[in-house]
Amino acid sequence: MGVSERTLGRKFRSATGLNFAQWRQRACIVHSLRHLAAGAPVTHVAAGLGYDSPAAFTTAFRTLLGRPPSAYRAAG
Repeated sequence: MGVSERTLGRKFRSATGLNFAQWRQRACIVHSLRHLAAGAPVTHVAAGLGYDSPAAFTTAFRTLLGRPPSAYRAAG
């Protein structure tokens, strides 16, 4: 691309308001909503998104949406 990693990171943050890790985490949570609404187990969704554990996924989900994925799935 012709730019340094640092420059790309700054441009990405300027365009999105998030660093890449924050953006990726949000994208994963948004992607998970469809699977959870369809009744997929939290453990399968977490593993499919590359989380090390269901607990790590649950923490990220709760931080972003204010409730655990199991509550979202039950309401789905």
